[in-house]
Amino acid sequence: MIEELHIQNVALIDDLQLEFSPGLNVLTGETGAGKSVILQSLGLALGERGGIGIVKSGERLAKVQIAVSSSPDHPMWARLNDADVTEDLDTMEALLLSRQISAGGRSRCHINDQRVNLTLLHDIGNLLVDIHGQHEHQSLFRSETHLNLLDAFGELEELRSKLNKAYHEIHALNQELAQLSQRLHEAEREKELFEFQIEELEEAELEEGEEETLTRERRILSNAETLFESASLVYDALYGGSQTNFSVLDMLKKTSTTTTKLCEMDESLTELNSRLESVLYELEDIAYQIRDYRNSVDFNPHRLAEIEERLDFIYRLKRKYGNSISEILAYQKEITQKLTELQVSSERIEELKDRIRAVTVQGQDLAVELSEKRKATATRLESLIEKELHTLGMNKAVFRVLVRPIESRNGLLQIDGNRYELRSNGMDEIEFLISPNVGSKPKPLTKIASGGEISRVMLALKTVLARIDNIPTMIFDEVDAGIGGRTADVVGSKLKELARFRQVICITHLPQIARFADQHFRVEKRVESNQTIITARPLAPKERVEEIARMHGGEATEITLAHARELLEGQTG
Repeated sequence: MIEELHIQNVALIDDLQLEFSPGLNVLTGETGAGKSVILQSLGLALGERGGIGIVKSGERLAKVQIAVSSSPDHPMWARLNDADVTEDLDTMEALLLSRQISAGGRSRCHINDQRVNLTLLHDIGNLLVDIHGQHEHQSLFRSETHLNLLDAFGELEELRSKLNKAYHEIHALNQELAQLSQRLHEAEREKELFEFQIEELEEAELEEGEEETLTRERRILSNAETLFESASLVYDALYGGSQTNFSVLDMLKKTSTTTTKLCEMDESLTELNSRLESVLYELEDIAYQIRDYRNSVDFNPHRLAEIEERLDFIYRLKRKYGNSISEILAYQKEITQKLTELQVSSERIEELKDRIRAVTVQGQDLAVELSEKRKATATRLESLIEKELHTLGMNKAVFRVLVRPIESRNGLLQIDGNRYELRSNGMDEIEFLISPNVGSKPKPLTKIASGGEISRVMLALKTVLARIDNIPTMIFDEVDAGIGGRTADVVGSKLKELARFRQVICITHLPQIARFADQHFRVEKRVESNQTIITARPLAPKERVEEIARMHGGEATEITLAHARELLEGQTG
């Protein structure tokens, strides 16, 4: 609720501070005293637009600040948290909303000490206050709020939550489907190329290390004659020998025979003799291996040609797919994975389409059920609102709640051959309609011309919906326009009843309404230092009697004072 209002340099207001009570707050005063200026100032702090002429003449800045408080679970805290306005929301009990407007029309908005934009201030204002009457801060005039109020009145939130879940699942599935379809479309252009490349690489049957093995084999085959000749020379030198030339092994064998004789004469040479014999055996083994190698040397021009052709093929693949067989095989794995993903994507697309169809059927069933329950709820609400309107002096008023499915050529829902939109809150548009007079067709609330009728319609709606509407403060301007007598008593009683659940601030010219106030303010103009200023102050009990008397008869006479006391005693008795 609004705890305090502080106005500086707005129109004819110099410096004004008011503290409001939780119940019914009434502002009275002569016509033109400045009551609407106070409400206009309040609207500025709630994010309403302000003109250049709002700043008091001769001043540079106008400033309005309100202190507001609300329950810990009120939506404004979540909105502030989403906007990162403050880090200690959980420990706060009240907020300061302030607005500065320069003489040139520039505006600055603050919540506590943090500067915010006008949109956020307006959003918070919408969650905190309804102003009904001459001003535009009227949530119940916005058709988009009618749906929420109807669902809350009918306790349809659980069904609507199920529908909202289905709607968002459909939305998420469609997003995934669109993204997959786009990727698949883009990949399809590469699919044929990938398939060709995979076929070519699979036929190539490349193996890790193959190029190095082939290169080594090519080198051997290319040098087969040299290898054979060289191996023969080594073998001959080690073992072959001739009648004229002894081989290394021949010489060593003779040497070994001699050292053996030496050992017979001197045992200290035994170790050396053993080592010489080991060398002899090792060289003999080397000679045999060289011989075997020489005999294995392959003179195979056909195999050499095959190797040359294979290496040339590998070279061409390297130019296309990578700098090495390892890179080529990695690329092959990559494009194979891409083709697999394409296949998986195609399968996923079919799964998504099946799921979208299933959830759409579910959503349609929920939307139809919700729509039918809204129609039943609308009938109950119409009856209750009409009853309230009749007690408020609008005896012939007709109130209707229009529940209208949203038709659309491309709508997601198809019912009885027609297509309808599916939104997160259902398939319906909801609008409150009224006919204040006999013979007139019910029209949207925004078409009502009379400020008094508007305020009484809002009062009727608020009376019925007070227990479900979480906006804590309501302001009524011109709630008494066009009424009097018994109807004024009923309006005052309704405001008092409403003030049991919400803070109410009301401008009135009727004593029958003012007498119900929990806090009564008198607004007046007076001249100070040759300047006209607007002032307002709460009235003491005796001053209330005098103000009610003035409102009743224009002058405070014994008769009007007695009548005023009677009115106030009747209200409190």
